[in-house]
Amino acid sequence: MTDQPKRIRIGDHVTIYTRGKRGIYNADFWHQQEHCRLSLKTRNLRLARQRALALELQLATGEFKMAPIPKLIDEAINDYISHLETEDRRQKTLVRYRGILSVFRDFSIESGTKTLARVTTLLVDRFRAERKKKLAPKTMHNEGVLLKSFFRWCQQRALVSQNPLESITFQKPLLKPRGGPALDQINQVLVEAPECLEQRLAVVSFTGMRSGELQRLWPVDVDLAKNWVHIVSREGAETKTGYSRKIPIHPRLKPYLAAMTNRTRPWFFTAAPSQKYPDGNHHISAKHLNEDLQKILKRLAIPAGRDGGYTVHSLRHSFETLCVNARIPQRVVDTWLGHRSDQSMAAVYYRLSDEDSQRFMGEVPFGTGTLPISGKENER
Repeated sequence: MTDQPKRIRIGDHVTIYTRGKRGIYNADFWHQQEHCRLSLKTRNLRLARQRALALELQLATGEFKMAPIPKLIDEAINDYISHLETEDRRQKTLVRYRGILSVFRDFSIESGTKTLARVTTLLVDRFRAERKKKLAPKTMHNEGVLLKSFFRWCQQRALVSQNPLESITFQKPLLKPRGGPALDQINQVLVEAPECLEQRLAVVSFTGMRSGELQRLWPVDVDLAKNWVHIVSREGAETKTGYSRKIPIHPRLKPYLAAMTNRTRPWFFTAAPSQKYPDGNHHISAKHLNEDLQKILKRLAIPAGRDGGYTVHSLRHSFETLCVNARIPQRVVDTWLGHRSDQSMAAVYYRLSDEDSQRFMGEVPFGTGTLPISGKENER
């Protein structure tokens, strides 16, 4: 007959006994109608009693929580992205979040950490120190906020017993003023650009729309009769904010748009024919648009690039600057740009009528309407 281990009762809930060849003390108890066993990680009876008494107190007060089953970081990321899909987060956001979290997963695995429970604050610090070599301060902050959200979500789902970033704050970087090119520089770019590129840059410059919105523009979105460009948030092609809006067509822009309205195509702007799209009916590439602008800026000796220079997004900055300097009300400009960061009641109450919107756009000094320069060769 085998010897039964000596069991010692500790309080009303816990019993301790030795287990295994090394004689490690374990605690035996019931929690939430489940039978549990927990190693006390000692062979010393006095120390085992002390730890069992602390466990007894936690059980009596309801503070005890079982450590969650170790979960792989990769599995947690998949579950988190699935949750965001359920919450109707946009596809572009999901792709970006998965990319950032996958980089963190790979870094953790290289550091010998595969499960959530083994992630520490120091590991996150080392990850951020490595990322700092490649990222701008604002991007660093955004990644930190995402990691905090991810681990908070994991803790809420009991995937980790302790959130390693719960008490950590990431300092928000100071935003430096980043204007865009002046109107005379925009004019130089439009003169230098090939015709197809000139049209695209003119639309961005004189509407303030994002390059992604330009990419997804449909012919039906341009209403010359009523003088509107509609930025429509469609399923699978949502705007950044998820809201649609419309922008009045400035007299300077109208000739560019009028020259294109007779063309039959699925997108308002289409890329040149390629091997994959021989009919040339594919939408333009925002990346290529920015690269083409960079080449022109460099030829004109105008600062180019994100580090101290201009990009396609800088044309939005120029649009806002020119509008505000022309004393167009900020709320009107925000409406045109699709900015929705203002959560005040004033932003909720404000309504811009079509008549006022058209009138304000006519007051912006972009210049008079001129026909696009002819004879230019089409490029990508």
